[in-house]
Amino acid sequence: MIIPDFSSSVKVASLDFKGPEDIFVDMKAGYVAIVGKPNVGKSTLLNRLIGEKLSIITDKPQTTRHRILGIWTENDNQILFIDTPGHFKPRNELGKAMQVQIKNAFEDADLVLLIIAPPFLTMPELILSECKKPIILLINKIDLILEEELKRIKENLVGLPFNEVFAISALKGDNVDKLTPKILEYLPDEHPLYPEDLLSNRSERFFIEEIMREKVFEEYKQEIPYATAVKVVNMKDGEIDIKIFVEKESQEGIIIGKGGRKLKEVGTRARKDIENFLGRHVYLKTRVSVRKKWRKKKEEVRRFGYYE
Repeated sequence: MIIPDFSSSVKVASLDFKGPEDIFVDMKAGYVAIVGKPNVGKSTLLNRLIGEKLSIITDKPQTTRHRILGIWTENDNQILFIDTPGHFKPRNELGKAMQVQIKNAFEDADLVLLIIAPPFLTMPELILSECKKPIILLINKIDLILEEELKRIKENLVGLPFNEVFAISALKGDNVDKLTPKILEYLPDEHPLYPEDLLSNRSERFFIEEIMREKVFEEYKQEIPYATAVKVVNMKDGEIDIKIFVEKESQEGIIIGKGGRKLKEVGTRARKDIENFLGRHVYLKTRVSVRKKWRKKKEEVRRFGYYE
């Protein structure tokens, strides 16, 4: 998996097309936003479509906080999938930033994949009202839906503004292979926008932070995962210094655990995944710091990179 580190200088490689004669009408390229409510399988679908784990996945809602670009390239065609946070009513500045990212994804996209899934197969009305782009509706987790219920769901979709409807299982891969050729039909004639060996435009630091945040979501309960933010403070010569930020001193104690055992366990699990991602051994130093009420402060939310 090739995901270069753009941390020093973010660049989009410019392909050297000299004139109209170099643009072939059989090339397709464009942006596709993956949207829906929390826990409907957006990140699972992105990972399935790309063939690599780019977005972290847990059983907790609102795990995804950033827009994550996954790049699919094949036969001179390129699909730029944008994984987005789940659509919900924000209660703090972090929630507002996450919803802004969905709106930005709408504006960037040539096509929108709107996902619904059980147990709540309801339409996010705000998404439908704000989106002005073609929409493909995906009914996900069909392995959990009875055939009669699926038929009833499709009947209730008549008259709604969807260009296509697919029933899929992002986790198991059912019918996902049919999506890519259909998506390409909606994209403009265009040459690839990124080099063909890239899978994302995000940096190594970003993915390392996400791996650590995934472990926090998996290991801790209740409010702790939602009150945390993760930053790579330093990364040099195989040593990675990570800070986990929380909002209260009591949360700091829970993260660290008795005698530091809990934090050590989380760090060990994260290090294994980070080494697998980087393809090399690393020394991971993990610390915890209190940033009081950071989710409620716009400047703090922006500092953690949630306002892009």
